[in-house]
Amino acid sequence: MECDLMEPDILESLEDLGYKGPLLEDGALSQVVSAGASSLEFTKLCAWLVSELRVLCKLEENVQATNSPNEAEEFQLEVSGLLGEMNCPYLSLTSGDVTKRLLVQKNCLLLLTYLISELEAARMLCVNAPPKKAQEGGGSEVFQELKGICIALGMSKPPANITMFQFFSGIEKKLKETLAKVPPNHVGKPLLKKSMGPAHWVEMLPPDISLESITEKSDPKPENKAKSGWISFRHHSGAVSD
Repeated sequence: MECDLMEPDILESLEDLGYKGPLLEDGALSQVVSAGASSLEFTKLCAWLVSELRVLCKLEENVQATNSPNEAEEFQLEVSGLLGEMNCPYLSLTSGDVTKRLLVQKNCLLLLTYLISELEAARMLCVNAPPKKAQEGGGSEVFQELKGICIALGMSKPPANITMFQFFSGIEKKLKETLAKVPPNHVGKPLLKKSMGPAHWVEMLPPDISLESITEKSDPKPENKAKSGWISFRHHSGAVSD
């Protein structure tokens, strides 16, 4: 009786979530939950719910639909890993023989109810959450370090068409100019002596950090931009010595 009461709610929720599969037909859901993990359509439904969840939540575990009833045990192991990561509170889904949990109709309905409720909650949070203002460079530690270097060296905002290699080579050029003015042995030996090419510099910088975000506020005196040396540097960046 309890299972009969759960099915209508599940079907209604699936429609609301945008599910378009065959289990919306009369009697289809009841049939697949009776077979549980041995039913290909049941595993497809679970995999769809999990894939929708993964769009909104950072989940390492995943659940794949099966291609044969013989894959039921593997499917249940995947579900077990997912529920563990999600801290599922239902003991019937997280304890006992892992290869038999989803061969029980009530447990299958409970799993669907749980995944549906988690997906509904995730979508509601996504809709209700205020849009986040983009932070400069993501506010990352790498961004702050690079920005601090630019400010310390008095570097202005670089041209829009400058490459990452040219940008870092410009920092190198500025550093050499600054170090030439300090007493001998004022600075210790460099940790890296090998020259780095364009591909190396690009790989070092996280993809969410742009040159413009690093340097847009790095020049406290805009009138000094003409003296920054970006133009001459761009023409001579290839001549930076090892």
